[in-house]
Parts: sequence; structure tokens; C-alpha cells
Amino acid sequence: MALGLKFPQTTDEKYKGSVIFSTNNGNRAGGAPGVGGGVGGPVILYLPEGINFSDGIVYDNANLNLAGLAAETLSSTMANKGVAGTINSFTSAIEAATVNGLGNPDRVKTILNEYGSSVGNLLVQTMLPGEIADGISSATGVTANPHKRSLFRDVAIRNFTFTFLMSPSTAGEASAIRNIVNFFRTNAYPEKIGAGLAYKFPTTFNIKLNYNNQPMEDAPKILPCYLTSVNTVLNPRSSSFFKDGRVNETQLSLNFMEERPLDKSEIREGF
Repeated sequence: MALGLKFPQTTDEKYKGSVIFSTNNGNRAGGAPGVGGGVGGPVILYLPEGINFSDGIVYDNANLNLAGLAAETLSSTMANKGVAGTINSFTSAIEAATVNGLGNPDRVKTILNEYGSSVGNLLVQTMLPGEIADGISSATGVTANPHKRSLFRDVAIRNFTFTFLMSPSTAGEASAIRNIVNFFRTNAYPEKIGAGLAYKFPTTFNIKLNYNNQPMEDAPKILPCYLTSVNTVLNPRSSSFFKDGRVNETQLSLNFMEERPLDKSEIREGF
């Protein structure tokens, strides 16, 4: 491993924590670290403060209304009735809860007579177009219960942000910082293929968190990631330069996104 791809280049007690960035092959299936589509690397940087691991589970609010409520009830009986029996019951319920199921105006009158005016109005509201249902609700002062439910939809893909402030103490470290910035910027971009008609996916990164050259037990593992943004700020805290014109400080902010969402089994494996 080239020393020029490490910052700081001198190790002391303060910098025993480190983040190692290596690249996979430039194909979507991944590959051996540090070869193939990746350019340069691996890069070893100090462990910054405040590394955030955020797990997101996506839920939607859904209004079941009458037809959905019937489906919810019938679905719970599928184990006893079987699929065919449940479908038949569900079809009958939908027919009774939709405009097509009304058949003729006598059906509306029957509902009102059987269930009373308030309940009957609610049932009619669920069967009619929105404007008409709203008119009935406005006139009667009664609105249908939407039977709202929280429904699981998806698992969010994790994102990670790393920010490094690098102030070189030697000419070697100044060169290393320039190479490190180039490593991330180059590997973040795709390649043009087919005479520029298409893009080849950018390489993915492996990210490892170590302390004293050993994996950190407290830190979850990270799946291969795409580098979604690189932000470089030159001299964020001063306007001074070295004699050769190189900046005094470089702030590097990196945003990564894992290539896919996790599942429960991978959490058990330490991700």
C-alpha cells in the first residue's frame, strides 16, 4: 500500500481509528478490492467524529374504506376457507361495496332502510364518486370512517457521510491529499461506452472502520457503496498557502449510498 494514499502519514494515539476505502471491479456484481474498474487506492484516512448509521423502514398511510376493510377481514380467513373460497367471498363483498354492486336505485333505498339514515348514508358514500359522496357528507353532517392503516412498503437504502479536514505538515502529505481527492473524484464518475451512447456503472467502494488495525466491534458493517457526491473545500478556515502555492487546508466531504437495502438476516450478521 502506497504511503501517499494515507492521511495522516504518521500514526499516533490520536489516529488509531481509521476508515479504509477500497474499490471493487467496475461491474455491478463487485469483485476483488482495489482492482479492475477502481482507480488507485486503497485510501486510509483517520476516523472522523460523528459517524451516523441510520436505518429507515418505509410505511405508508392507507385508507381501506369499505372495500378494503372487507378484503382485510376476508384475507384473515384464507387459511380456513382456502384461496378459492376467499376469492368468492371477496368478490361478493366488493359487489356489495361498489357502484356496480348497487345494481339500481332500489339498492340504495334498501341500504338506507336496513341500516338507518346515518349508517345508510355512510355506506352510500363509500359507493359513489367523490363529489357526490362529499355532497351527501355535507348535507348529513356525517362522514365515512376511512379505516386508516399503516402499511409496510419498503426498506430505505442507508447513506453515509464522512467529512475530513486535512492539513499537511510535509510536502509528502500535501501530495497525498491531492491524490486522495483525485481517487474519490475519479471513482465517483461513470465511464462512457458505445461511442458515448451509454454509461458504464461507476465502481463501488468497500468501507471498513478499524481501530488499531482491527475491525471496530461497535460499528455495523457496510455493504458496497456508490459514491454519490464529493465536495472539496480549499482553505476552509484560512487564506494562507505554502511557498509552492499549495493550499494550507483541504476539507473533503463524501456521501455514500449502499447498493441495495438490508434485510433482517444481514442485521444478524453485523450489518
